[in-house]
Amino acid sequence: MSGVGQERSFDVECPHCHKGFAAHPIEGGRAARYLGFKCPHCKLFVPLQRATDSAPLARDTDA
Repeated sequence: MSGVGQERSFDVECPHCHKGFAAHPIEGGRAARYLGFKCPHCKLFVPLQRATDSAPLARDTDA
């Protein structure tokens, strides 16, 4: 079957609420920036690039 991509599940931590979830990426358009995940907890869109970064963002403890 040509044209059918393999769905791959990712374990994602939301950069806003810091809760983890497993999801398949959603495609929102032609540009790569629209490929990502919707957090089921706070509804923030998490781009695929941010979800696959090896060094996640950390909270600033001095702020």
